[in-house]
Amino acid sequence: MKQQEKSLKVGIVGTGPRGLSILERLAARLISEPAGKVQVYLIDNYEVGCGRIWRTTQAEHYLMNTPANEVSAFSGQLTEGEARPGAGPSLEEWWEQTQNDYPGPKHYAPRRLYGEYMQFVLQSIKKGLNPDVELIEVNDEVIKLNKEDGRSELVLQSGKQIVVDSVVLTTGHALPQLTGKALELASFSLLRSGLKYIQGDSAADMKLDRVAAHETVGIIGLGLSFYDVLAEFTTGRGGKFIERNDGGLDYICSGREPQMFAGSRSGVPIPSRGLNQKEGNKKYQPAFFTNEWAKELRKKGKIDFIQDALPVLMAEVHLVYFATAIRHHRNEKSAQIFTDIVAKTKFPTFSEMSRIAKDFGINDLPELDVEVLARPFKNKKFLNEKQFHESLLNYLEDDLFNAEQGNVNSPLKAALDTIRDTRSIIMTLVNFGGLTPESHENDFLNWYVPRSMFLTAGPPLERTKQLIALIKSGVLKIVGPNMQIQGSDEHNKFLMKSDSIQGSEYLITTVIDARIPTTNIKLDRSELTKNLIRDNIWTNYINEGESSFFVTGGVSISPAPFHPVNRNNQVIKDVYVIGIPTEHTRWLMQAGSSRPGFWTDFVQDADAIAENILSRDMKTTAVDFLSVSQEVAVFEL
Repeated sequence: MKQQEKSLKVGIVGTGPRGLSILERLAARLISEPAGKVQVYLIDNYEVGCGRIWRTTQAEHYLMNTPANEVSAFSGQLTEGEARPGAGPSLEEWWEQTQNDYPGPKHYAPRRLYGEYMQFVLQSIKKGLNPDVELIEVNDEVIKLNKEDGRSELVLQSGKQIVVDSVVLTTGHALPQLTGKALELASFSLLRSGLKYIQGDSAADMKLDRVAAHETVGIIGLGLSFYDVLAEFTTGRGGKFIERNDGGLDYICSGREPQMFAGSRSGVPIPSRGLNQKEGNKKYQPAFFTNEWAKELRKKGKIDFIQDALPVLMAEVHLVYFATAIRHHRNEKSAQIFTDIVAKTKFPTFSEMSRIAKDFGINDLPELDVEVLARPFKNKKFLNEKQFHESLLNYLEDDLFNAEQGNVNSPLKAALDTIRDTRSIIMTLVNFGGLTPESHENDFLNWYVPRSMFLTAGPPLERTKQLIALIKSGVLKIVGPNMQIQGSDEHNKFLMKSDSIQGSEYLITTVIDARIPTTNIKLDRSELTKNLIRDNIWTNYINEGESSFFVTGGVSISPAPFHPVNRNNQVIKDVYVIGIPTEHTRWLMQAGSSRPGFWTDFVQDADAIAENILSRDMKTTAVDFLSVSQEVAVFEL
């Protein structure tokens, strides 16, 4: 009797965009190169196919912050036939083809709609699978991974076990233990009746319905999650924005809104992204800040981000800044001539570019300074709340003007979009300990990342219009720069204030942390994460220098295909980790999609994992020792 062929069994834990991308690349490879019988377990404790953040049951007013034409969950564009693994429509194309509410090109979709699109992708994958490939959807939570005889046993919350040959861990956003100021505020609320502290998370999961109408609410953070909280408390409660003849908005209250006070260190809400004027498959070609330059710089050893990288990045930013202004002032041909002249200069300074730009009629462009742009009220003092709000509204109106010009036509927004367009180059520089420990922690993560995200990752400009309307209506007050919040024993409430504004003090009953928690596996409350660390499968990635080190909080992994590296410096070859748990080991792991038309790092990562899983016959052992040359520090503190 012929022995039955053994099947390959794969477990994908977490089915958000990362998990789905790995399934899509596995399926595409299996179509072109069948590998016999394969079973793939797709496991998620929320909604299989789109996960928690993109689940289809959330409210319509939670929006993506990437235009729909720049989003695709397929690894290739569709030229003929039906959507299938390796080829399918972008989010925008699918939106236009299937939804009655499609608003036109280059709009921002609700997150719920992206979840529906991901479900469409999953169904397309199912239809395209070979008969020998079985996809098993499991709506359950993995709480433990046991390694036995070269295989992985996944223990589920329900008590069931799934045994697989390879497991991909793409577990997404975690809810960390509270520490520091957050723990202090939460503890203060627990000891006093009528006070609440709501921990930072996706706004759809923050139980904002616990906040009563007219209640005084203090919101910490003015980033993307802040806009989600605003949406929930306004349009989510029946409020309406009415467009005026001049294009601005007025807010009509429903009477169910809380009184909101919001602040941050900068005191400035994250500005809008420029009106999207780019095609989804447009790929920026840098003149200075190139991947080739970055790879050569990495060969010299660990980098100081401020000294070695930032000047070259800003040369690229200023090149686009001047060229956009010249095109607007003269024409496209003049802008190209300017670009060609400047590109021949090795890393020109702003002054050098400015001198050349004068020959093209540009005489008055101010230098772009990341710190000044991201902290416009730094070191400024205001006599009263009214003076600050007038300054803030002027700032927001100016930002709205630039945003409406667009990310191609506005010199400022086009220049800032260059920071976004060159993020893959930054990844080449910083991933796997490319920076010195001090520069990694202080210059990059604590200084550059929050400022660059503030300047480039903002919401659609409609959100800024709504923000202005809410401030003018009195429903929302921005507390001011250097916002501080603490418990007041005298008043038995929280006290929120800004030292930059005289008399700026507000008593509130509910604190909402509207900041996305940073990755730190040691603080992750997930039972799976705790067990992975305890069982020496996950450990902290540590950027180690000659005389110092930085404990990053991300999972220590090998280069592609991203196996975990344990405390014993062993690479666990049949396990893969991708996405948010590896943030700080690599950068920008919170990215939620690829782009149509070309393979971004997002798809390349997924394909590297899929390829390695399917080349299982080449694996000789379940673990291997990491080469020292890969520069991954894995010791545990």
